[in-house]
Amino acid sequence: MLEVLKALRHQRVIPVIRTAGSTHAIQSICSLESAGMQVVELTMTIPDVFNVVDHCRQKWPDVILAMGTIRTAEQAQRAIDAGISLLITYKASEEIAQCAQNNKVPYILGACTPSEVDQCLQLGSPIIKWFPASIGGPEIIRDLQGPMPEAQFFPTGGITLDAMPRWFAAGALAVGIGGDLIGTGTVSPDMITNRARKAIELTRHFC
Repeated sequence: MLEVLKALRHQRVIPVIRTAGSTHAIQSICSLESAGMQVVELTMTIPDVFNVVDHCRQKWPDVILAMGTIRTAEQAQRAIDAGISLLITYKASEEIAQCAQNNKVPYILGACTPSEVDQCLQLGSPIIKWFPASIGGPEIIRDLQGPMPEAQFFPTGGITLDAMPRWFAAGALAVGIGGDLIGTGTVSPDMITNRARKAIELTRHFC
């Protein structure tokens, strides 16, 4: 469990794959792995997402797969049974936290208000997904760490590669990037690899 969170903290930029098809998702993981990324977030909204998980576990066994956009404990359990190493949700969900704890799988709960941040902390989430990051901007997580210094933030939703430094400077532990890294299906595999390498390079200035 600790090794998974340690890998996330080390990589700091987590690609969020939310594609319209499983083939594009698999191709994206191939490109990201080629760039040296070892932690990748898939989302429950990908068609046949568990076939993607099975394919990736066989082809890239060292890649740590997280499952995001989990809405229910049933989805969480299915992801765990499929071999997912990290659960991520956009809400402060007691049932998802309990499912993860019962299975000894690390989890990240989500928040977009101070009260929800506090609830996530009470539910044992060591890292909090701040979503959507496009609302409020980076400074808000710095302000939240004033009254809640133990909160570690993982903002996602609308973050671009160019905006990454501002989020790190504001205290973000890691960031999730989807569209600006993966694209919508028109971005070539080589371009995804190049963008991923750029993202990794940017994080080195904030280690």
